[in-house]
Amino acid sequence: MNDLLFYALLIALLYYFFYYLPQQKKLNAEPLPLKHNQATQTEETISNDTFNYPGAIQCPSPSSQFEVDLTQIKQLEKDLQQKERTIIGLNNSYHKLETKSKKELNNLQTQINTLTHQLQSLKTNQNKEEKETKEIEKVIDSLLKNIQELNNSLE
Repeated sequence: MNDLLFYALLIALLYYFFYYLPQQKKLNAEPLPLKHNQATQTEETISNDTFNYPGAIQCPSPSSQFEVDLTQIKQLEKDLQQKERTIIGLNNSYHKLETKSKKELNNLQTQINTLTHQLQSLKTNQNKEEKETKEIEKVIDSLLKNIQELNNSLE
């Protein structure tokens, strides 16, 4: 098994060095067509076109640079004011909703508190009534026993 692996690796290396690698060298050996008419960055190109040649840059005149469209400015100001009004309105409605929800929450909490107090008082009343009924039952039982004893003694 080791011999088989050795011979397989040996064949792969021979193929690589004697067949594959020389073909790659042949492909790289072919020269690429050179362009001799291109200038490098250090060479100066002679051009009649002044817009692409380094030198003075033509700037726009100051008056044309700061031309202001008043209608556009007024429109933008109106838009800004409208947006501010909507933001203020939304904030106000949010605050109203927040206070309303807080009031409802407080209302519900007080209702819950009163209902729990009522429930507790009902439970205590029910417990008292149960105790009283048990005591009454005991008294009635004792009276019945006494009546039976009296009946037995009379006979």
